[in-house]
Amino acid sequence: MTKVKSIRGMHDLFGEDNLSQKEIIKLFESVAHNFNFKPIETPIMEFNEVFSRTLGTSSDVVMKEMYTFIDRSNDQLTLRPEGTAGIARAIISNGFTQDLPLKYFYYGPMFRYERPQKGRLRQFTQVGVEVYSKPGIEKDFEVIYLATNFLKDLKILDNLVLKINNLGNLEDRNDYKKILKEYYLQHKSKLSKDSIIRLEKNPLRILDSKRSEDIEVNKFAPNISDVLSEQSKKNFIKLKNILEDFNILYEEDPFLVRGLDYYSNTIFEFTLKNDTKFAILAGGNYDNLIAELGGPKLSGTGWAAGLERLRGLVKFKNKLPKIILIIPMQSEFLNSAYRIREQFLHSNYSTEIYIDK
Repeated sequence: MTKVKSIRGMHDLFGEDNLSQKEIIKLFESVAHNFNFKPIETPIMEFNEVFSRTLGTSSDVVMKEMYTFIDRSNDQLTLRPEGTAGIARAIISNGFTQDLPLKYFYYGPMFRYERPQKGRLRQFTQVGVEVYSKPGIEKDFEVIYLATNFLKDLKILDNLVLKINNLGNLEDRNDYKKILKEYYLQHKSKLSKDSIIRLEKNPLRILDSKRSEDIEVNKFAPNISDVLSEQSKKNFIKLKNILEDFNILYEEDPFLVRGLDYYSNTIFEFTLKNDTKFAILAGGNYDNLIAELGGPKLSGTGWAAGLERLRGLVKFKNKLPKIILIIPMQSEFLNSAYRIREQFLHSNYSTEIYIDK
């Protein structure tokens, strides 16, 4: 009989890795509570349109990474590839759009059909935060400040660099897309196959490409800062001033765009200093997401971090509890052994009764 196997990219989690992941979540919850964020859980499955309408048909996630299927009711369902769109749907479904500000934190499994590699699995776990309120740069700073404290408490902040950019408002981005498209059309023969598809759907996605031929073309691409409105520029300057006031170091990256279409205005990533393509925690602003799902126009900001990547950086000590071994030497002593165990049930010790048969 053939031995059963696990699905590629979906790993069992046990031992030290399991304990480390729980420690990271525990610390994350503590920091989120300190910033007055409330917990939220959404289903791991949503109607497909929750993601296809918000993430963008030109994004890699929608184009080739989502786990989508038809159920017995002939509904098209998708295993969630990220947390933000589902929370936006929950806010609308539960009538919370008038209860501003909304501040949530979450953690749980996500699913993407990607090539499994270090820190990137097909089932992975994310922690994240979301803020919905009136438009303003203050909530962008708050989620970055929260992230900074979280990463500092994990003792990995010194290994990371914060990269920021401003995508502007919807009108800014539409103007920029036109300029980008003209540029890329002049270099179409040099682009990758995926980027040629993105060229028609959303040329912004080409800036996010990791393909070597696209990176070469992007070196001379137009800069979005040249088309930003005065208000967008003022907001970005204000954010940078607040970050500097709190001694939060950052680097501006004019080609940072993130991989999902719902982002606008502020976007950011914490990446490894020695590998800036390896994002540890990332997010940004989304002023049109709730409206895209049929709700009112609300401004949102948030971020997510993959626990598999964090686990590779974080070092915890003394995670395993001490074990007390209780050995009844004869069978008639077994009840006494269980009574002894009761004395330790609310202590910091684990107990094991060893029965030698």
